[in-house]
Amino acid sequence: MKAFLARYFPTFICAFFLACFSLSASISLISSTYFRGSPERAKYSFLVALVLALLLALSHFLMIRGRPWGVRAIVVFYVASFLAVLPTYTYQPHSVVYMTGLLFPLLGLLLLNSKRHREMRSQLVEIRRQRELIIRAAKASRPRR
Repeated sequence: MKAFLARYFPTFICAFFLACFSLSASISLISSTYFRGSPERAKYSFLVALVLALLLALSHFLMIRGRPWGVRAIVVFYVASFLAVLPTYTYQPHSVVYMTGLLFPLLGLLLLNSKRHREMRSQLVEIRRQRELIIRAAKASRPRR
């Protein structure tokens, strides 16, 4: 376990933090451009951030549990974040915020496609299969009443 965490935890946590930063940058840009005149934009931005953060955490949890479709949800999140930030350029946002809003999803996708992250996901799927085999064997060896 220690060797597994030493090898794969930095890539996992980097991808998770890039997703969080991507979330915050995209929500910030969207609320400051499209909803500039709305008096309740802070409340709605907070609610959207809360819901998306929960979905993001759930998809990372599913990836850790060895479910390949959890990664697909993370990829959809990165792509949606990138595509939501891209058209805000017409509103002339702050250049640093705009560039980070584009950079974080792209870096996250690059990290998800890295060799180490793919190795980690295949290891997690294998661990899930082994866990299921152990559970099946334990159920089969139990005496029936």
